[in-house]
Amino acid sequence: MKSLLSLLLMTAVVLALSGSAVAADDAQTQWLKKAQLGPYAPATQDWNAIEAAARQEGKVVLFSVSSRFNKIQKSFKDKYGVELVGHDITSDEQVEKYSREHKAGLFQTDVLFNNATSELHGKMLPDKMIWNFVPDQFARFLDESEKNPFLVQRWSSRVFVYNSALYPSGPPIKNIWTVTRPEWKGKVLTPDPSGAAMANAFQTILNHPNEMASAYEKEFGQPIKLSSGIKNAAEEWLMRFLKNAVISPSTDKIFESVGDVKQKEAPVGITTFSKLRDVKKGVFEATPIFDMEPVFGVGYPTVLVICDRAPHPNAAKLLIRFMMDEEGIAPWNVFGDYPSRSDLEDEHVKKFKVPYYSKAKIWNSDAKHIFDTSYDYLQFVMSIGK
Repeated sequence: MKSLLSLLLMTAVVLALSGSAVAADDAQTQWLKKAQLGPYAPATQDWNAIEAAARQEGKVVLFSVSSRFNKIQKSFKDKYGVELVGHDITSDEQVEKYSREHKAGLFQTDVLFNNATSELHGKMLPDKMIWNFVPDQFARFLDESEKNPFLVQRWSSRVFVYNSALYPSGPPIKNIWTVTRPEWKGKVLTPDPSGAAMANAFQTILNHPNEMASAYEKEFGQPIKLSSGIKNAAEEWLMRFLKNAVISPSTDKIFESVGDVKQKEAPVGITTFSKLRDVKKGVFEATPIFDMEPVFGVGYPTVLVICDRAPHPNAAKLLIRFMMDEEGIAPWNVFGDYPSRSDLEDEHVKKFKVPYYSKAKIWNSDAKHIFDTSYDYLQFVMSIGK
């Protein structure tokens, strides 16, 4: 009798859970149909209807990896009558906060502006927690990888920089292996290697062992000999680099520490390329080491996605279109940030005197690779002793 009661109870629980899952799926489907997203996205976007619906919704809530959203809040509201409520939150924290809210059934965020694409790709996209949306008027200016699986707004990067005031003849290093030499111990700065953007950068370097081996031979004139337990040249470089490096709390601090013109001996460092928009002659003068072998930086996309069951889906679409047009992208179309739109690149290159992104010595991160290797990477980093 007890066995029968237990079986009936378990059956009831399974049916209840199944019913909840069905109800959740049904609610999501209804939202997708109404929002015209995912499998229900129309072949042609009706922007008159989207704008009218967005005005009715009244506002849009944005989680942004960049505080520069505050530069478009007024212009967006003036143009469309829709309030932009933005929150400056790191990509890692966005993923954590939004995931908790979504699991709890709290649907209060509309758009993520995020560069932790490995987490978006590996977790949130398969679980249908986010939805891609590409404004049709910009599609022809984007590569396929910039439209799928996510809309790329810009390409950011972590790059090696030096103090151009103290080294007017050029950078003190020209090879990525130079900073592993004993004389550079304590004179190279890096962000925390466990942070999302820096992990992306180092994991990408680890994905290029052959190029790192060739660069070693150029620097030292002989083939590399690996340390015990090290699998390839890229791992060897990272181990030696982290033993020499000083970990700094922020990319801002690294920019200032490298670029300060009043010091007698400047370090080199890795910082966000776009921090160099704050270069000020006579105060902070930092310059990328563009010609460093085999690479001077690692690129990663910053993407825009719509949150599942966003309360203001039309306002979300409108904001995404605005952040892709010339007016809305302006705060991010700066030195060190490359717009994804190909029609903006010629002017960008001319204005900031930088190489075309495709020709720069930058390795792009691979979201799937980053996600698949994240655990092994963190274990490797933690195993490195000073």
